[in-house]
Amino acid sequence: MVKSKTKYEATEMEIRKLFSFHDIGEVEEIALLGNGEFNAAYKVSCKDARSYALKIAPPEGASILSYEKNMMASEVFWYKKMHENTDILCPQVYVEDFSENIIKSKCFIMQLMDGEPLWAANLSDDEYESVQRQKIEMLTKIHKIHNDKFGYIQTGLYDTWYEALKSMASSLVNDCKNLGYETPDGEKFIAMIDKHKDLLKSVPCRMVNFDLWDSNVLYSKGTICWIDPERGFWGDPVADFITLGPGQKAPLSAKEKELSIYNETAKEKIVLTSETEIRYALAVCYLALIEEVEKYVRYEPDEPNYIRNTIDARDMYDMAFGIL
Repeated sequence: MVKSKTKYEATEMEIRKLFSFHDIGEVEEIALLGNGEFNAAYKVSCKDARSYALKIAPPEGASILSYEKNMMASEVFWYKKMHENTDILCPQVYVEDFSENIIKSKCFIMQLMDGEPLWAANLSDDEYESVQRQKIEMLTKIHKIHNDKFGYIQTGLYDTWYEALKSMASSLVNDCKNLGYETPDGEKFIAMIDKHKDLLKSVPCRMVNFDLWDSNVLYSKGTICWIDPERGFWGDPVADFITLGPGQKAPLSAKEKELSIYNETAKEKIVLTSETEIRYALAVCYLALIEEVEKYVRYEPDEPNYIRNTIDARDMYDMAFGIL
């Protein structure tokens, strides 16, 4: 399991009692699952030969960011949205247990999906190209899902993307200050949101995943499965291009190939303009701010992931501020 300050360490007895209480099955084997850095996840095999994934939120008292509170309910919500509105392959949730009676944190039991994370799959060039196309087509499907309010469902919704993004950024800046640190880049980002207020007020409201990294996509026999959508929000669909092509440190203009694939099947095209580049750069700033602040609650300063977050955030800010 990845070293993290937020993971709940469930006992074998807790897991057995949870499965028994919800009449899922008699537990035979428990193993750690996945490489995530926030929630804990387990593969639970039962004596009827069925296996499940158990996901557990950080324990009570864990130091987490404001937008991460009740994020487990957000994950269940986005799985339901995908099942109700798309044909995207993703897990079915069988049990939601937010009572904290047995396992002393919010948890849910879901379908265990076949495959391995993309980063671990030894893909050929052709397979990789196919996977990238599938990922982009998934985004066109979730971007058809509309809402009339913006932001995180767990922290409150707003009438415009301007209001939502400013609130999301301000929350992180406040988190940072409450942890005892200053974030001049975060303050500059908020100023950039205000600078582009009129543009942000005209952004469409769509389901945004914002976390479609290779670790959140499973690959099996040419097909991909989407997992871990808990960081989703209602917002600007352009934000989902961050994980595509050359990644989060590159401007939208470096992703013309990905834009072209997207526009082949998208109901609403995303055209590369100065305005979409600005919208994208603001989304990059938001990810940079998340990485900058979360390192203080997740890791110790001498840990590789703390250093990674510091470098990544700096590179993203520099690229985005150059556009803004």
